[in-house]
Amino acid sequence: MIIIESETAGRILRTKSVRRDATGENHMSTIAHTEELPKGLPFLGNTMLFLGLGILALSLTGTEWLPFNMPRSWYQSPSIWKLLALCLSCGGVAVLKQVSSTEMKHAERNRGTQQNEDWIPEEQGQRFETLTVYTKENCPLCEEAAEILEDYAAYLPTAEFIDIYSDPALVKQFGTCVPVVSFDGKIRFRGRINEVLLRRLIVASPVIVSPVIQGTKSGCGCNKQSCGCKRPTSQTESTGCGSNCRCA
Repeated sequence: MIIIESETAGRILRTKSVRRDATGENHMSTIAHTEELPKGLPFLGNTMLFLGLGILALSLTGTEWLPFNMPRSWYQSPSIWKLLALCLSCGGVAVLKQVSSTEMKHAERNRGTQQNEDWIPEEQGQRFETLTVYTKENCPLCEEAAEILEDYAAYLPTAEFIDIYSDPALVKQFGTCVPVVSFDGKIRFRGRINEVLLRRLIVASPVIVSPVIQGTKSGCGCNKQSCGCKRPTSQTESTGCGSNCRCA
């Protein structure tokens, strides 16, 4: 199932793809706003940094010892080369800083994912009927919120993402605190999702949609969720509770 929220001007805000498997778990994958490092970016950062530092070193020590001559502009406009070296060095540091920040974020995210796999509530199934997330473009916290909700998709309904700039009233209401996460019309998180509080909310909320276990069929003809009887698959098989069906 694919949900697309669009602005009134027709601009696509965000797309989420959701699929359910036999155990009733939701698997959401974010299609937009993915933060991936381009291949070769660390090499580019290192090259810029060392090239800039090399030019600065040559400008301070001189080039008489080199086995070749520098370009004519090196002697005519040394300040331009020094400025170029400074720009290359600063650019290389900025690129490497971005690479380091992204790698640290991915490592932290992987550790969080491992912890999420170890956490399972006592009652399986979906809580809440609606999940609305108010976001905006170029919002790292919104991307982080989408990833966290993806980790707990087995216990939450399909997320609906709404760009606040699609409605001036939403900009006035949530302009300084996105992302805003609302469950069943009640705002639970602003600015950032606290996973500890999200887990407590999941545990304290009643299950609305129970997971379907593959290979079993619940009910004895009454189709009530609370019935523990099993539908017989053959004439010789019992329903599991006989005449003591709780739905009778």
